[in-house]
Amino acid sequence: MCKKLGVTALVLVAALFVLHKLDLDKYGKAWWHRTKADIKDSIPPEQKIEVLRQQIAELTPELNKQRSAIAKDLTQVDVLKEEIAKAKANLKEREEKLAILRDALKSESGFVTTDGEKLPKEKVEAVFSRKFAEFQAAEAAVKAKEELLARRKEKLEVALVHLRTMESKQKEWQSKVELMDIELAKLREAQMQNNLAVDDSKFSDVQKMFDEVARRSPPRRRKSR
Repeated sequence: MCKKLGVTALVLVAALFVLHKLDLDKYGKAWWHRTKADIKDSIPPEQKIEVLRQQIAELTPELNKQRSAIAKDLTQVDVLKEEIAKAKANLKEREEKLAILRDALKSESGFVTTDGEKLPKEKVEAVFSRKFAEFQAAEAAVKAKEELLARRKEKLEVALVHLRTMESKQKEWQSKVELMDIELAKLREAQMQNNLAVDDSKFSDVQKMFDEVARRSPPRRRKSR
């Protein structure tokens, strides 16, 4: 008896050692994942559909945030367009005045008449150089604004495409959830009908027995008057 107990103890010790070598953590992790899967499978489909519906609804605030950001960018783009349009109009006016001044400086006379005033040519040349430098700086600023406008419009276009995609996805997911809900309702109705269906086979058997007895029973005699 003692030998059997000793052998049993050794077997248990050996088994524990083997289990330790096989890394019990892996078994624990596998058990936990299996348990989570079982819990997930045990969740009613109605509840899963409701969770999906809530998750899809939670996308709306994020979409609204994107819409607000896009609206702000659209306003900035419109303002920048107006600034560029005004700056270009101003540049055109400056360019016309510079052209007039340039033509006046072509005169071989030592004096140049500009804006109804006769001035020494050297002074007018200095004014022309200063105004031309200002024109070039303004022209460079307009070009920079146009590049900025192009970048903002490109960024806006990407944001709009992303927003339209997300809006389309949300509508698609909402439709799918509604379809799942309808199909589940049909399934539940079919299950309910099956559960309420009456098995009338026993009644048919009893009816057959009554019919059989009725056929075999002798006819009742009428009483003579």
